[in-house]
Amino acid sequence: MARPADDAMTPPRSAGDQPTSRHTRSLVQAVATALVLLGLIALCAYLGRPAFFVLIIVVVSVALFELYDGLIQAGHRIVAPYGLAAGAALMVGAYLESVEVIAVAAVAGVLGSFVLALRPGRGPTPVTDIGWTVLGVFWVAGGGAAATGILMLNDGLALLIAFVLVTAVGDIGAYFIGVSFGRHKLAPSISAAKSWEGFLAQIPSAVLAGLVASALVDRIGTVEGLGLGLLCGVLGPAGDLSESLFKREIGIKDSGRLLPGHGGFLDRLDAIVFCAPAAFVYYLLVLPGA
Repeated sequence: MARPADDAMTPPRSAGDQPTSRHTRSLVQAVATALVLLGLIALCAYLGRPAFFVLIIVVVSVALFELYDGLIQAGHRIVAPYGLAAGAALMVGAYLESVEVIAVAAVAGVLGSFVLALRPGRGPTPVTDIGWTVLGVFWVAGGGAAATGILMLNDGLALLIAFVLVTAVGDIGAYFIGVSFGRHKLAPSISAAKSWEGFLAQIPSAVLAGLVASALVDRIGTVEGLGLGLLCGVLGPAGDLSESLFKREIGIKDSGRLLPGHGGFLDRLDAIVFCAPAAFVYYLLVLPGA
């Protein structure tokens, strides 16, 4: 959540280009916003697990709303309140550690989307709208449910914060190396901003953060910290590019404008919600008595 801008790994126009005042202002905004977000995380961590769950469900629901709102602005007939309710139910089920609630939320999210597509005024692309509704529930809210699942593990608050910070540090490393040295585009058909140099910097940055996490969190050993960093470093760019793929298809630059210098909540959570299910499974596999 701490990336300065969506254009992580952006190559400069030429070797001699200097940052413009606009870029400087954007970076200042981004850093200020990141500090506020870090402060909010610290406050919720201090207040405990229930407060942190409230933070998860609020920011993930806002990110899911941004996805649906972007689709609606592009002409799709998404029933956003239904998708948001299904997504929230998925996260509540994870918090309650109830397989039954999770199953009901998942089934209702899929079947309800089909039923709603039969309504009058459903628009010219009802099947596509079903797909986007269900994808939003499982991609964005599913990532939030996985993060909640981490929260509910033994010492889960520390494990979740470690995961979030490892992902964020990898992202930040990719941004600064990409801006300074990026020359070779990673996926130009999806995002002209991402470079191979930034991608290759993201992995060691996340691995280093994983090592730091292993020194600070008792339940994460050195090997487990290395594995967490490698996992987030490799999958984080895929999450970023997946959101870029979505934005390219519907023709928007940022998912929202609520975070100055960062865009929207989905722009900041893209790597986190993408990596969270894998991190949750990783913790279950490598941490005894998780």
